[in-house]
Amino acid sequence: MLVRTDQLVEGCILAQEVKAISTKPIMTKRTVLTNHHIEILESFLIEKVEIEAFLSNGQPFNPHLLSMLENKPPKEESFLQMYFKATQAYKKMFEGWESGTPIDYASVRKTIIPLIEKSLQYQNEVFTVYHYSNEEDYIYHHSVAVALIAAAIGNVLGNSKKDIIQVGIAGFLMDCGMSKIDPKILKNVAVLKKEEFAQIKEHPIFSYQMVSKQPVIQDEIKLAVLQHHERYDKSGYPFGLSEEKIHSYTKILSVADVFHAMTSPRKYRSKQSPFKVVEQLKQETFGKYDLAIVKALIENVCNFSVGDKILLSNDKAAEVVFTDSTFPSRPMVREEETGKFISLSHELDIFIEEVIR
Repeated sequence: MLVRTDQLVEGCILAQEVKAISTKPIMTKRTVLTNHHIEILESFLIEKVEIEAFLSNGQPFNPHLLSMLENKPPKEESFLQMYFKATQAYKKMFEGWESGTPIDYASVRKTIIPLIEKSLQYQNEVFTVYHYSNEEDYIYHHSVAVALIAAAIGNVLGNSKKDIIQVGIAGFLMDCGMSKIDPKILKNVAVLKKEEFAQIKEHPIFSYQMVSKQPVIQDEIKLAVLQHHERYDKSGYPFGLSEEKIHSYTKILSVADVFHAMTSPRKYRSKQSPFKVVEQLKQETFGKYDLAIVKALIENVCNFSVGDKILLSNDKAAEVVFTDSTFPSRPMVREEETGKFISLSHELDIFIEEVIR
């Protein structure tokens, strides 16, 4: 039977798989729902699901009467619900931009500012959203995630609320020009050819042209949108600018952009561990990125506490027993299975895959 998500209880059994904004199912048929599953369905903004007429304990399931639910006060949206809502909103905007619709800046602000404000209360969750990105809808997740990561970095740097919001908006809009790229290139599953990549490299200019048509958008945002692929060593594009010509918002965006791109699955490569990515970014700091900004990212990502449960790259579960500020991504850990202590700062072939606390 078809049941509203807010009527579900633990023990309900899915009669059909559930899909969200992508074509891949987020839950399979015959899943026995727990409260965690129900929270995920709500986070993905799933309104109704098909379930069996009985619970996993064999008892019949009688959903609550809708009239009883009407009197319940509305639940405050979780960070994850707001994230998926913003991702869906961005997708609709992007589809409009593809057909020539101009940027509706009021809708942009209404979509991303409340999420940025919410994210400042849940900064640990910001650095888990890469789990929800997928190959098919990467571009929509990427723009929302970069907005949040950039805002989190700005917060650690002590930036004003105004700057945090504006760098987040710049992150949200930086890839709007991708809507002007040939869709066949965006859907390409292989490594791009030279001429295809040349087209991709034009997207900052297209993005800038789109935001420039909106006089209400601040100049700092427009400049960051244009420059977000520039690098300190002049290896960036579209202009190959040097460090002193790169805006402060751009310096944050470039780090947030690369971090989310590397931790997300792409059509031409698999995703990487965020803890491995921050190490790579730190190695590339001299010449490409601002050291203070990379350190702010590391502070956000490597926010370990003693006792945290983690998964290592060798598929071993472990527990953090000591953190070292010199090597923030490589604490000392104890393998749960063997009790063996491992100093990850010495075992460089092993790294943290993810936190499972």
